[in-house]
Amino acid sequence: MKILKNIGIVLFAFLVLTLTACDGTELPDGMNADELMAAGQNVVLLLVEEEYEALYELLREDQRGSVTVDKIRSIVSDELEGVGYYKQIEKRMVTGTKEKGVHYGVAMFYCEFSEKDVLIRVCFDTQLQLVGFSLMRD
Repeated sequence: MKILKNIGIVLFAFLVLTLTACDGTELPDGMNADELMAAGQNVVLLLVEEEYEALYELLREDQRGSVTVDKIRSIVSDELEGVGYYKQIEKRMVTGTKEKGVHYGVAMFYCEFSEKDVLIRVCFDTQLQLVGFSLMRD
């Protein structure tokens, strides 16, 4: 069952999961690092506050067609199971990535929870529309 849910993560956040080696590039032309960081932090707060409907609404329209609010809830719940309660963002950075010739901005947050730390990656297009996210326990 966990494998099927992980497949959903890969399908939903395929853009972000390609960053596993953290080989980033520069931000896309015209993308502001501070705006990207603020947009990413907003997504992190929605995730930890379990505001899944608001998170769903932030998704770019084409991404909404491939996921539901319940699927987001399931993915986040599974990935945050056993990490305890959210404390704070410890570290943050922005980078760029290219997927099939398209340039994206990625905000990465190393978050402290009471039991385990979690790396949250949030991917945006050049218009700062959310296209994906991933969560990885430490």
